[in-house]
Amino acid sequence: MQVLIARTLNKILLLFTAAVVVLFAGIFVAGHYWPDYRAYYIGFFIFVSIVLAIYFKYIEDNWDKRLILRMAKNGKAALMEISGGRRIMPLRDTALKTYWIYEIEGRLWNKEHVPLKKTFQEKMNRDTEEIPRGFVYVTYDEQKPRQIFIIPNALIGNLPVLAPIVADYEKDGGIPIKYLDAYYNKGMILKTFRQTISDYKAEKK
Repeated sequence: MQVLIARTLNKILLLFTAAVVVLFAGIFVAGHYWPDYRAYYIGFFIFVSIVLAIYFKYIEDNWDKRLILRMAKNGKAALMEISGGRRIMPLRDTALKTYWIYEIEGRLWNKEHVPLKKTFQEKMNRDTEEIPRGFVYVTYDEQKPRQIFIIPNALIGNLPVLAPIVADYEKDGGIPIKYLDAYYNKGMILKTFRQTISDYKAEKK
């Protein structure tokens, strides 16, 4: 899904860029045919360019986050055991921040607690190297099976609608849950809790 979002954003950026180029060319046309209105047109061009830039940056930064929040609020979540992952492409946004798109694989337990083999893409922090094995919660809707994203742990703790879903999985003795620390910082970060504690101690020294 992250690859699809990235490609769609590229298409939107090309469309917005083409619109700005056309509007810029219109300055010369306006200056030739309606010289008295040239200053107004330049102001209009600047305004539209700024609005398009702000709007694009907003959707670039928030598309996946808003989708995750909406699905989580609707209880569209499932438990997933990550078994590994690999880099499939680098990604750079318009602010020149870089990420890695990883293809992550594992087993997803649906609401009936039936394990399903799944792979999905996630936008990871650029310093990510190996994907640890462990459990996370992901967005999951059987009607939209491609929309799988890792839900940050902090979001899970702040959405009461997810509490019964989490409790239901944790009561299932047949699922050997061992959670990963999942949080967002310039891309998704996955760590074992042992690694998180070790990093925290190292920072305190």
